[in-house]
Amino acid sequence: MPGNATVRFKGVGGEPEGDRYRACRATLVGPGVNQPEPYEGYGGFVGWSGVTRLKSGRWMVTFTSGLWHATLPWTEEIAQDPACRRQFEEWEALGLPDRPAPRGGRAHVMHSDDEGLTWSLPRTLVDTERDDRHPTILELADGTLFCSWFGSRYPRVTHAFYMLARPGDAMWSQPMHPGGEPQEGSFGNGSAIRLRDDSVVWAISGGFGEEGPARVRIFRSRDSGTSFEPIATVASDHDLHEPTLAELPDGRLIMVSRREGDMCWSEDGGESWSPPEGTGWGLFDPHLLQLPNGVLALFAGSYHGGGIRVLLSPDGGLTWHGPDSGAEEPYGYSVDRSVYGYCHPMLLEDGTVYLVYLHTGGHRTDDARTESLFGLRLRVHDDAGGIDILPAPGSPAAMGLDGADAEAGDGGDPELGDRM
Repeated sequence: MPGNATVRFKGVGGEPEGDRYRACRATLVGPGVNQPEPYEGYGGFVGWSGVTRLKSGRWMVTFTSGLWHATLPWTEEIAQDPACRRQFEEWEALGLPDRPAPRGGRAHVMHSDDEGLTWSLPRTLVDTERDDRHPTILELADGTLFCSWFGSRYPRVTHAFYMLARPGDAMWSQPMHPGGEPQEGSFGNGSAIRLRDDSVVWAISGGFGEEGPARVRIFRSRDSGTSFEPIATVASDHDLHEPTLAELPDGRLIMVSRREGDMCWSEDGGESWSPPEGTGWGLFDPHLLQLPNGVLALFAGSYHGGGIRVLLSPDGGLTWHGPDSGAEEPYGYSVDRSVYGYCHPMLLEDGTVYLVYLHTGGHRTDDARTESLFGLRLRVHDDAGGIDILPAPGSPAAMGLDGADAEAGDGGDPELGDRM
């Protein structure tokens, strides 16, 4: 599937073309920058971010904080449960510190009213008695804000949640479950989209209380998020995780999932789907974005060397452009090769893309203490033949600094560790 188009970058300040991301990315949250207020269970980790631009022009970034890659509630009482202890010890072997986290990790939100140049301090968005992870906000047709995330606790209990903020409301609603009840083993990475008919389609992966590989359940709302109904299930002979959706110009929907890059299409608004077809790309945290120039972009982390890549399709996902199979990074154009790989894209008014992402996976204690969230801007070529990395607002390149200044305090390339 990947074609033979080449990557084209424009140099900046004499910086090597392949390292352009270092000068062009801005630190949104990090050591000494926009840190969340301290709480028991916070050790510096920030990640699993989302970004959205409201009709008012306000930008909103959401993210999770905690001790580690995942911070499930942990107390002396929870530790007495053998099943909880077993899961904790598995993660402790990977780097999870043995420290109290009474309510687990929590979710935050911050905003910018000057197109990403300056940001408000993070404030708590969600703080349940679970690890509140991967919060993402979507603005609906009537101005309602729809926030989705998933919450986890020991032993291996995970449920998808959402809440609403109606226009004029000062508070969010109480957390709710899609379909009105907990969906067993369900989680996602910000996979709800608003269709042109103003309905909302939400793809959630999980076991849903059944044996066999993880599958994807599709939910739809026609009442601005008041209720969601399950309309389809997509399954394969292997796990389908972290699904992402996009509506194509002809009205069809396309879905891609981790890890095999399985693709499928729907011609009826998500009620039925073609059988998922694996690509073998080896990706995680995929995010589809349909661009106004007709190109479909697929941002993802890569099991083939890490970092953030983007694959580009000029024809709704039938064919994809990226470096050829002999390239060092064969599956997608490199966006930022120094980071873990989880990101979230947002379309800007001028047709460019703003991307938020985390530095490391936070598996090591030192990584968690020095974790950062970055913002980066890029342009996708009209022929799907490559990308240009552009200075993000507030980045060293935007402020006229050179490559050496851009690397100051960056922390270097991480050891990526296992991806969970």
